Amino acid sequence: MRRLAGLIAAAMLAGCATSQPEALVLPRVESSLAEVQIVTSPGGITAWLVSESFVPMISMEWTWAGGASVEPDDKRGIGWVTAYMMNEGAGDMDTSAYGARMEDLNMRFACGVWSDWTNCGMTTLKETADESFDMVRLAYSDLRFDDEPFERAKREMIVGLQDDETNPKAIVSKAMNDALIPGHPYARSATEETVSAISKADSRKLMAQLMTKDRLKVVVVGDITAEELKPKLDLVFGSLPATSVLPVVPDAVPLPAPEQPIVKELPQPQTLIMFSGPGIRREDPDFYAAYVLNYILGGGTFSSRLTDDVREKRGLTYGIGTGLSIQPHMWRWQGSSSTMNDKAGEVVQLIRDNIGRLGREGPTPDELADAKAYITGAFPLAFDSNAKIAQNLLGFRQDGMPADYVQRRNSYFEAVTLEDVKRVAAAYMKPDDFTFVMVGQPTR
Repeated sequence: MRRLAGLIAAAMLAGCATSQPEALVLPRVESSLAEVQIVTSPGGITAWLVSESFVPMISMEWTWAGGASVEPDDKRGIGWVTAYMMNEGAGDMDTSAYGARMEDLNMRFACGVWSDWTNCGMTTLKETADESFDMVRLAYSDLRFDDEPFERAKREMIVGLQDDETNPKAIVSKAMNDALIPGHPYARSATEETVSAISKADSRKLMAQLMTKDRLKVVVVGDITAEELKPKLDLVFGSLPATSVLPVVPDAVPLPAPEQPIVKELPQPQTLIMFSGPGIRREDPDFYAAYVLNYILGGGTFSSRLTDDVREKRGLTYGIGTGLSIQPHMWRWQGSSSTMNDKAGEVVQLIRDNIGRLGREGPTPDELADAKAYITGAFPLAFDSNAKIAQNLLGFRQDGMPADYVQRRNSYFEAVTLEDVKRVAAAYMKPDDFTFVMVGQPTR
């Protein structure tokens, strides 16, 4: 799953805000990203560029629409294996030589796969940028797929899958998907059999299908001008196929929530709780009101209703949080917490109570004001390095936002009214619509 706005996006919202007079109010900072340039190479490859020469470094992040959800059913895990191979040797350099060359250049280059996206990133010094861009070029034009690293990639993935069998987070996520969307591509998991069946020819075929120019989104941040960047875009990505056809992923239609929590037994002193209810599309006009509402419910790290009630008031958990899952084909309100086994039922009931109360009454004016102040005030903290700037801008591109979204983003939250949040709360904060999964040995 790609990103959770609030629960997992802690870098965007981390910190505390309260309605108390002495609470810290973060200053309004004028974004230094006012000039996001749209750069198009002679070969037609487009990138967002933030040109900043203060630090002599360059970060580039890029992505393709398409991830684990488009993998062949009998080759599940192929995206992870292929991403693993991207820095394991290219051209006349094997794994050791390629890695040593990256160290010599002080560059970072790696890829990863998610449900809907395949992402890569590269960071380099300005003085070695030409050589670093050429290293990435080699990965796309002449990737080696040598036997040893390819088999190692499959072994490492299989070991990870075996570890997941006793990993509470993996167990709870799989159980939630099985309960909500059985059979959907989002609910599919790699197995030892599907990973073992992957061949080098399969990975090369996936690269040609997935890594195409028409699905490519690029963001570059750092000490490079638009004119310097243009030829490098063609250098790195010029060998990619122009287009291809990928399987169509249908929108998920979650099943109704069961009355009782789903329990997965796992011997451990604590129970991990995950809960999930209907969410909101990213393009919905009420998304910003929902984002604010999420902060009030459980998105604020140390200032939310759930934190106050479950952690601060009763001491039943070290942490509890919620977030908006904004996957392209499924949108959910999700949250998680952990507690002692004999307190799991009580925590589930408290979560239900808080969801229901917020749905009936909505937030207070003070809660709304504090949430908006923190969401807008903390925004610049997500942009304290070239790599973070590039990663966050890439996220905005994945969400379909325009290049000036950084400038306009806070105004959308400032426009949210109490009536907006109450309307969204009444529509989505219904405890009977939430599915609960518990992993551990909860007292029944």
